[in-house]
Amino acid sequence: PAGAERARAIDETVSGVDRAIAALPPASRGELAQLFALLALSPGRRVFAGVASPWADADASEVAAFLDAWRASGWELKRSAYDALHQLVLAAWYANPRSWPAIGYPGPPPLAV
Repeated sequence: PAGAERARAIDETVSGVDRAIAALPPASRGELAQLFALLALSPGRRVFAGVASPWADADASEVAAFLDAWRASGWELKRSAYDALHQLVLAAWYANPRSWPAIGYPGPPPLAV
């Protein structure tokens, strides 16, 4: 149950990221597509993210190290990419009604008809 709930939350967040990306301007969607394509290829993932394994097999500590390195990078492009990924995931999570009780948000007010 706890594992299934976690998997469901991850799936919902990934779907939310997809929806958020779909709502971005075409130029931003293109930039994200380039970033994802670079990180999907083994050489790009190794060189730019420092992750040798395919993403599905990557250890959580490898992924955390990659994100921490990009967040604190001296290269502005990596920091910008980190910020974009971070904002997309946060937007997707907090847009999910299942996250609202944890932050004390009662949800949007009802619309008057």
